[in-house]
Amino acid sequence: MQPELLTFQCGEELFALPINVVREIRGWQKPRKMPDAPKHLLGLVMLRESPMPVIDLGWRLGLGRTAIDVTTVVIVVQQGDGPMLGLVVDAVADVVQPSDSQLKPPPPMGKRLAMGAVKGVMAVNDDLLLMLDVEHLFDLDEIFSIVDSALAKEESPSCP
Repeated sequence: MQPELLTFQCGEELFALPINVVREIRGWQKPRKMPDAPKHLLGLVMLRESPMPVIDLGWRLGLGRTAIDVTTVVIVVQQGDGPMLGLVVDAVADVVQPSDSQLKPPPPMGKRLAMGAVKGVMAVNDDLLLMLDVEHLFDLDEIFSIVDSALAKEESPSCP
């Protein structure tokens, strides 16, 4: 039996994450921008007195910037004891538990199209659901290096 999946919309596409990496779902909160950050890294929000990076998942997946409206949410994910990361998506949809026969491995797409971020594919009605692998979506070391650098600049005295 496959793990339960949280399904959500990015643009018109349906994606899923294993529920065991989802810590919570929060409403939209405008993050504080960070200098020199990649475009998909929207900035930081405070989560339980700690800064948490917030990523525009649609932008990261090449689907365009997520339009902020009343259904926009931030899915807080965490791998093991690692740091938490907020993923901005258009809306959450449902929790599903596919059978072993429903969730298939992604097809080989050649060297030019990296499919490492897609861990599984499942037919849903007339559409396909792509199960994402958070570890392969982001360079977490790069993200937290940018966060640490930005926070260090804020703590140091300003230049004349």
